[in-house]
Amino acid sequence: MSGQEIGTQILFPLVLGTVMFGLGLALQWRDFWQVVRFPKAAAIGLAGQIILLPLGAFVLLSLYPFPALVAGGLIILSACPGGAVSNAIVFVARGDVALSVSLTALSSVVTIFTIPLIVGVGMAQFADVDARLTIGVVDTLRQLGAMILAPMAAGMLVRFLWPGFAIRAERIFRLLAIVLVLLMFVAGAFVADGVGLADVELALLGVAGLIAIVLPLGFLLAKAGRLTQAQSMTVMVEIGVQNAATGYVVAGTLLGQPDMILAIGIYGLLMFAAAGIAILAARRGFQRA
Repeated sequence: MSGQEIGTQILFPLVLGTVMFGLGLALQWRDFWQVVRFPKAAAIGLAGQIILLPLGAFVLLSLYPFPALVAGGLIILSACPGGAVSNAIVFVARGDVALSVSLTALSSVVTIFTIPLIVGVGMAQFADVDARLTIGVVDTLRQLGAMILAPMAAGMLVRFLWPGFAIRAERIFRLLAIVLVLLMFVAGAFVADGVGLADVELALLGVAGLIAIVLPLGFLLAKAGRLTQAQSMTVMVEIGVQNAATGYVVAGTLLGQPDMILAIGIYGLLMFAAAGIAILAARRGFQRA
């Protein structure tokens, strides 16, 4: 088995499963029902992730002719669910942690169904790739379900049966996930063969452009919905912090396009800056209101 196959077929799915199991350890079944407490905020946050983020990627790709490997990475990234690290960022920023946890959990479920559609349409339009040939809806649902829903449900079951153990184990899995994600980023540099400096520069431009388009629109969406400052901050962080591990799996494992992980990897390095921008924008926006 080649190094590329080890990365795409073993490492990337392993990292994603570990991240989702760790997220499950931090979740309780009632977290999915928290949306009843704030349905408007949850709907706006989910719309931002499912609709606004892909739309922002499509607009950006319509404005500038990025090469296929960069365009494909941006499309895949825009289809990914929110990342578990967003919950920690929202906690530190004094946002609405309950809303953040609910949005992360919901988006992890919903995007399993939306990824085939968004990636299929986006790839055909902007990357000249017929993703339907390699990422069929049924097969994708099965594979993503096995790598996202199954470990997350297993973690939640452990939390339900042995809450004390789950709370202690969640800290270990959080650290393990960070180590594995960093390892995944390093491995991605070797898996993405044939990537040149010009591609890296364009990927940086694309990721920065996507952030510049989506975050202001997310803030306006939250303001239009008359959300509180804490809710607005949370929604913007959830839009700006995506699960890069899912993107790696979709690009390298499901699509068989490891070069497309370039933009996703660069985003993984910039997402904390994006979260910081979201927090500052929400706070300043409410101070001026």
